[in-house]
Amino acid sequence: MTIDLQTLKCGECGSSVLKRTGLNEYTCDHCGSVTLVEDNVSDRLERVLNQVKNEAGRQLAVEEALRQKLMLRKVGIGVAVVLGVVLVGRVIGLFIDAGRPTEARPVVAAAIDRSIPVDGLKLGEPRQVLVGSGSSAQPKLLVMARNETGKPLSRAGIRATYFDGESKVDERTETLPIFVLEPGESAPALIDMPNGKNVTRQELQVQKLSGPYNAVQGPRLAFTRVRLVQQGDRVRLVGRIDNARKDAATLGGIDVLATLYDDAGQVIGFGHGYAQASELKPGAQTSVDVSVARFGRAAAIAAWDYRIGYNTIDASGSRTPVLNADRVIRTAAGPESFNPDLHLGTDDLLAEDSERFDPKDLELLPLVDGRNNIQQRLFLGELVNRSTDAIVLAPGGVISRFSGSKAHGTTNITGLAYLYPGERFPIFLEPEDMERFTSTRIEWKPMRRAALPGPRKPLEVKVTGTKAELGSVLLNFSQRFTYKSVEVTGSVKNPGNAIIGKVRLWVSLRDRNGQLTGFKLVENLPAIAPGESVPFQVDITQNGRDFASVTTLYQTE
Repeated sequence: MTIDLQTLKCGECGSSVLKRTGLNEYTCDHCGSVTLVEDNVSDRLERVLNQVKNEAGRQLAVEEALRQKLMLRKVGIGVAVVLGVVLVGRVIGLFIDAGRPTEARPVVAAAIDRSIPVDGLKLGEPRQVLVGSGSSAQPKLLVMARNETGKPLSRAGIRATYFDGESKVDERTETLPIFVLEPGESAPALIDMPNGKNVTRQELQVQKLSGPYNAVQGPRLAFTRVRLVQQGDRVRLVGRIDNARKDAATLGGIDVLATLYDDAGQVIGFGHGYAQASELKPGAQTSVDVSVARFGRAAAIAAWDYRIGYNTIDASGSRTPVLNADRVIRTAAGPESFNPDLHLGTDDLLAEDSERFDPKDLELLPLVDGRNNIQQRLFLGELVNRSTDAIVLAPGGVISRFSGSKAHGTTNITGLAYLYPGERFPIFLEPEDMERFTSTRIEWKPMRRAALPGPRKPLEVKVTGTKAELGSVLLNFSQRFTYKSVEVTGSVKNPGNAIIGKVRLWVSLRDRNGQLTGFKLVENLPAIAPGESVPFQVDITQNGRDFASVTTLYQTE
């Protein structure tokens, strides 16, 4: 291609649509031909192309403005004609109606006003509360709202405007923690307060109210099993929900509001949560675990209630909120208290009596006195499943240590997914002051059971060698301690037909009387394919008497 520099056109096709595509390179958008120019020519071409581009843009803008002006003129004429036709038609209709008998005239439907007056949502006296504990506690404004509109409200909101004297310092908005607020129901709201600002007063305003779209009346949804649990400052509501509706409807959007009260009936905490299942088919069940924010910790929980909102889901996936004016279920009692160190799973708390493992079948063997590698006193213990036919699932508890009647710390029993009949799980008790240790007491968590053969995939664990060694450790650059250890080698084989992804292996040393004298957990084992085996090697400090044998305990996931 050559470029006509007088008219700035392609020398091949005459097109003026030229584009720079590289260093000193120009391409015709019409025919695609390319030309190269010198640096000074390229600079001149760029200036000319920019002038052409700007002029073209100006021309396009002028033409577009003219087109819009003509279009607006045509639209205005069209609207005037339509209004004229409608007006003439209305006049003619009035003359015709005037000649008709009154009973023959058509009835015109009045427009429906769907708005709900905001003064129907009554707000109680607000009070400032601290939510959280310690230095992380956050100031909030607690407001109780009562629905006296006579209609269900959807996601009702409250706006709080904060003032320092007459000066506005901040504004926050919060919706009630329940999707639908039924007529006559009350619900709490926690509104954020300004951080680092002085607040002398606040003004509350109800946001625009509306009702749920296409809602229907239906049966109340309630927990088939529910527990309010307290561990220290933490409070949880756990419950099980069954879809037992007779119309075989699928349920969804299940949300729960739990509220706590003191003995004077004042709200001292609430929590909002959702069911674990997003959809609940007929005959299915799901669970809810709601963490309840607590405030006013000086007051004990005297009563609590909950309400469940939900939708029905049709075949197309459309959801319809279900209304029930009698859905709030109240319990006049306090929570169940558990040790704060216990790990309580939802399934453990909601298990039926027939699903529970009897803690009487768990035994903590007599403790073995030992020393660690710097000669500090410790104790070795073993948890044994004495049941003959039941596997305990996720066993756990808290061992409290005592010197006489005085408590001296705790040790948690954790880390196990299950324990089979006859198996022993090793435990260290290593408090700061073991010399004053005299007795123990165990608080068991709620545990479930499973029938044999249970969840574990079978493995073949072999110990192929042991090697006694001496080690030493220097403490504070001044004291050196010598200790005994044992290097244990072996292998883990997968005799099954499926890959085993994660293996946990406890290797224990025992003396000639079978008592525990040291142990260690091996966690770095890889996945094992069917028919394959992997080696392991572990160094175990000998805390008690000299070892005479090695035993193993494994778990698979």
